Amino acid sequence: MFKPDTAGKKFGPIWLTPGVSKFNASTMLYGSFSTLMALSFMNFVQPYMLTEVYQIPQDEQGSLTGNLQAFQEIIVILLMGFVGAYSDKVGRRILYSIGFAIVGLGYFVYPLADNELQLYIFRSVFAVGAAMIPVMLSSCIVDYVQEVSRGRWIGIGSVFNGLGVLVMSLVLSQTPKWYQTMGADNAEAGIYAFWTIAFLSILSAIVLQLGLQGKTASNKKAGEEGSLLDRLRQGLVAGRNPKLALAYGAAFIGRGDLVIVAAFFSLWVVQVGVNNGIDAGEAQGRAGMMFGLVQFSALIWAFIMGMIADKIDRILALAFGMGMATLGYGALALGPDPYSSSFIIFCILLGIGETSVVISGGAVLGQESARLEYRGAVVGVFGLLGGVGILFASKVGGEIFDAIGRTAPFVMMAILNAILALCALYVHLQDKAGRYPEFALPSAEPEEQT
Repeated sequence: MFKPDTAGKKFGPIWLTPGVSKFNASTMLYGSFSTLMALSFMNFVQPYMLTEVYQIPQDEQGSLTGNLQAFQEIIVILLMGFVGAYSDKVGRRILYSIGFAIVGLGYFVYPLADNELQLYIFRSVFAVGAAMIPVMLSSCIVDYVQEVSRGRWIGIGSVFNGLGVLVMSLVLSQTPKWYQTMGADNAEAGIYAFWTIAFLSILSAIVLQLGLQGKTASNKKAGEEGSLLDRLRQGLVAGRNPKLALAYGAAFIGRGDLVIVAAFFSLWVVQVGVNNGIDAGEAQGRAGMMFGLVQFSALIWAFIMGMIADKIDRILALAFGMGMATLGYGALALGPDPYSSSFIIFCILLGIGETSVVISGGAVLGQESARLEYRGAVVGVFGLLGGVGILFASKVGGEIFDAIGRTAPFVMMAILNAILALCALYVHLQDKAGRYPEFALPSAEPEEQT
């Protein structure tokens, strides 16, 4: 077990890194709340936009959803690694704030598209911000906490992630319906809903700029040593560590998990509702309620999973987390009609599995990167591989959604999670046998252990 450095402040049950204030930590939790709320809204409300604003035929919606997400992730992949590496030089705060401002601009222009080409152009604006804010969130999570509290800190952050997505799914997802009741037609309601989240994103940019920790001495040192490509290369080379390689794999699968839930869960529920004669707005509301249940169960489970990650070997915790995700996605794929009452149980299992991957993967990332000088670059590569995972899940998921069936993307993610769970068990056993000493990476002085 790790011992705390008492030079840092105590923030509830969490030991903060020396130099990080409670106000900085509180602002970071607001960032956790806002980041997934902002990013998940796009995919979740898009089925309504495709139907009511853009008038896309239903049998083309799965492929277009996947293609738009894939296009976004190509941009994210190209930018994420460099964003993480550059943040080692300039600090996290400025890039986090700028990222939110760009996301807000993307939400403002996106519903104004008149054709498919404009959809891709405006989505690219959103994609630039979407490449910045999750990397900065992950970097702050690593920066702000001592090793003794890492699992619980990630659990608390995930609770705020879950609260943000819960607010999105239960409140913001209802905004088209609310604007309809105020006299807007269906298309106008979708436009006003996107402008609402645009305003909230700009507000978040301001809050983060005021409350996060500024540029630190380590940022200044990193800025003086090596080019941006050198720092990015450090993040890639760090993947020779099998434990960090597992974290990178968890990013690939975990981010894919999130897009499958955000994009195809909603699309599944909305399409089934419309096919059964339910109004698109009401079907979107049903999707919001069920998605909210997924996120509520994830929120409740998050802190429990964080404690597990602090109590047992973190590679073993990752294997457990991927196993829970396998159960969650597999159960949903075999589940009943999304409008039946028993569907609630499957939503709960899905939420537990989803957050288990995020927390266990984040705990391994934090543990293996915290001692590295270029941890922003490592987090950038982590985010880059997450982007590749989203690209894979969105493109392949969209194709098999249309070609095979609405539950096919969930079967795919269950299989991928099971594979990584087995890999984590293998690495855990090899590590216990002392077979990975050659992968030790240069690091700062470790915290005292008992």
